[in-house]
Amino acid sequence: MTWPEVPNYYEAPKQGYKVILQQPQYPVVFPEPSVTQVVTNMRPSSLALAAGMAAFGGAAGYWKGSSIHWQRPAMYFGAALLGKTGLLWGMCDSAYRLMGYKENSVEVDRNMPGLLKREAY
Repeated sequence: MTWPEVPNYYEAPKQGYKVILQQPQYPVVFPEPSVTQVVTNMRPSSLALAAGMAAFGGAAGYWKGSSIHWQRPAMYFGAALLGKTGLLWGMCDSAYRLMGYKENSVEVDRNMPGLLKREAY
């Protein structure tokens, strides 16, 4: 039995650690979008979903907290939890669109205006 070679952490890695399991099927707007790019390119439907989930979480928390007379804390917790969940889902959806894994015609038109328009001669 041979022991594996001890890695040297002071050298640059021989290979990247980023693994892509599928190829983008749509035009890539940003291959690695930042948080600012993701948030500014969120669609209104994603923001509406986050707001709806926050409202549902508040109502469900109020209803569940009423049995132990903790309506307000349970309402705030439910709204924060489901609102954050909806916001993160919308950010993931926006990032997938920017990286080309979902349909992104709106993002292409917004971020790359000169890509598809012909120049007038």
